[in-house]
Amino acid sequence: MSAGGVVMRAVRALRRRVMPPPVVRLVREEHGRVLDNQLLLGRNALVTGAGRNIGRSIALEMARQGATIYFTDLDAEAIAGLERELAAGGAHARGFVSDVSTPADVDALCAALRADGVVVDVLVNNVGMHRVGGLQTLNMAELRAIFATNVFGPLQLTQQVVNGLIAAGRPGAVLFLSSVHERATAGTLAYSASKAALAMIVRELALELAPHRIRVNAIAPGAVATNAGDELPAFAGSALLGSRIHPSYIGRAAVYLASDYFSQFTTGTTVTVDAGLLVRPQHS
Repeated sequence: MSAGGVVMRAVRALRRRVMPPPVVRLVREEHGRVLDNQLLLGRNALVTGAGRNIGRSIALEMARQGATIYFTDLDAEAIAGLERELAAGGAHARGFVSDVSTPADVDALCAALRADGVVVDVLVNNVGMHRVGGLQTLNMAELRAIFATNVFGPLQLTQQVVNGLIAAGRPGAVLFLSSVHERATAGTLAYSASKAALAMIVRELALELAPHRIRVNAIAPGAVATNAGDELPAFAGSALLGSRIHPSYIGRAAVYLASDYFSQFTTGTTVTVDAGLLVRPQHS
């Protein structure tokens, strides 16, 4: 074989090793396969910020496992759309227009659930606020808004849900949607700090609530997004597939952490779903 032939053979072999699998085909084959074991049958799940993307996928995946879904969003049209989608799948669901960063909204939401005799078994604190910027451009009002949405509001909601579980003598599961940026810098000072705060909140609450059989965990997603065709945009930060992550995989991680079948002995931990983003060297 000529030297040129050897080189071309080596190049083809290298391409086979470094090129990711066909992402679009992977999504079309895997998305829609449902593990339908009714792992959350009889549970009441409350998901905040469920109108789209991650929150919507969590609601759908939990509904497929038999949970009754209560959810919030700021967009009334998104709420109506998700209610129809859940009903079409045979789920019992009810949406609320509610802003978790507003204490009065949190109180009203919990009062409405109590009035209907609903005890929330699974709480998913999904709603979050993201801003890019560092110290030199930091706006204090914006900082407070980010912490009100990402930390203070979820804590207020968690307190009321947990108090309801304890009063009813029921076990439960609380999930927080964190981010890889609780550990990795990204030029998003306020956002990253709020997610780092959640990491310790999860550990503190896990210890405090363990005697009540209430488990507290978090999910730290990487880059999650789909395009209009439900296909995955390319993302260089993904070491695994070279694309962004389909939100259904965050929903399935939430089912895993919420279900006693998988996670009865799991508390105080964060499950990272980032397609290998954090294992990349900082300079890559």
